[in-house]
Amino acid sequence: MRVEVRGTDNEALQRALAEFKKKVKKAEILQDLRRYEAFVKPSMRRRLKRVEALKRRRREERDRKRPSRSH
Repeated sequence: MRVEVRGTDNEALQRALAEFKKKVKKAEILQDLRRYEAFVKPSMRRRLKRVEALKRRRREERDRKRPSRSH
């Protein structure tokens, strides 16, 4: 995967860096790096997925029980 930013001599470095960061984020390069950074056993991957689902369900349940803040 290749991310390229071409700027003119007049273009500010900050603007070019911001454009580069946006392209990297859109290409999901950092997510791929983190995903393949270390091997995760399939059993551990399933366990993490189950724990995340449980957290998500608890958060949704908590949000449903909260009173709405409409005035």
